[in-house]
Amino acid sequence: MNLRTLWSQVVDAFTNERGSITVDQTWAYKFHDIIHTTFQQDEMLVANKLDPRMVHRGINAQIDHHERLGNVIANDVVTPFGQTVRLNPEHSRRALTLQSSDATVGISDENTLRSMVDPQSPYTYTIIAALRRRSDKHVIDALLGSATTAAVGAGSGIITYGSQALPSGRKIGGASAIDLARIINANELMSKASVPSGSGQRIMLYSPGQLRDVMAITQASSSDFTKNQIHDRGTINGINWEGFSWLEIPDVVGADASTILQRMLPLASTTRSCIAFHNGSVGTSYGREITTTPSIRHDLNDSIQVRSVMMMAAVRVWEGGVVQVDCLEN
Repeated sequence: MNLRTLWSQVVDAFTNERGSITVDQTWAYKFHDIIHTTFQQDEMLVANKLDPRMVHRGINAQIDHHERLGNVIANDVVTPFGQTVRLNPEHSRRALTLQSSDATVGISDENTLRSMVDPQSPYTYTIIAALRRRSDKHVIDALLGSATTAAVGAGSGIITYGSQALPSGRKIGGASAIDLARIINANELMSKASVPSGSGQRIMLYSPGQLRDVMAITQASSSDFTKNQIHDRGTINGINWEGFSWLEIPDVVGADASTILQRMLPLASTTRSCIAFHNGSVGTSYGREITTTPSIRHDLNDSIQVRSVMMMAAVRVWEGGVVQVDCLEN
């Protein structure tokens, strides 16, 4: 076929085409007035699990203190009319400095008038979730970080502040997959520290990077050892096993599901630090609960500003109630 014949066929094809070849300019495009937010955090995952007695609210101060009282054991009375032996429990305290956090977005009325979408509600939902994550991050960092100690000088009344790191004896190392031995070891360390083991009191924080290895532990999945049936659920999140209430803590990721916005549990190379802790081993103080306020910014052409604020901090109160469990991150 020569070039002239081919061109003739092309012309005939367009000539015989019914309708305009630019009909695509009339195609309709459907839009909706709903903004779909990414998967959000509807509650504080870690901060809400703490013993209510360890949570101070309504704190109007820069620094708050959590008081500690050590253990004692009673004396045997060997002489009925002998001298009374008084106990001397050790008093100490931990301190924290309240930290303000906020999450703010702006909504231009210019943009709102040109759009069928009202973003104020989904923006509010998103920034409140951001503060919930920040609250959890404060608690996680306090569990493994250095705790601020506070001591009053004898006679002077002057408070001296120091630092207490998590002792090496409270850390279970290892870059291999999480296994039954390390889980039992964490439970054992807490029991040796006289940590209570009531329902929901001992908690294990893990990341999704440990899920496959936990599911592969025979004692966690086989009906010969447990009734949890984690393979039916597809997760161990929210299940009590080996003395711990298991709580999955994912990282904060972007909308593309691959960009990491914030590591929640510490990750060093391929080693993730999971945390076993008692819900009474860490204290929090709130100067201001999460509060959301929309306001009009006259200095920004009357745009609407949606701002959520929170003031809180956390501190590890008892080292015995915390165990760092390092393991492979898949």
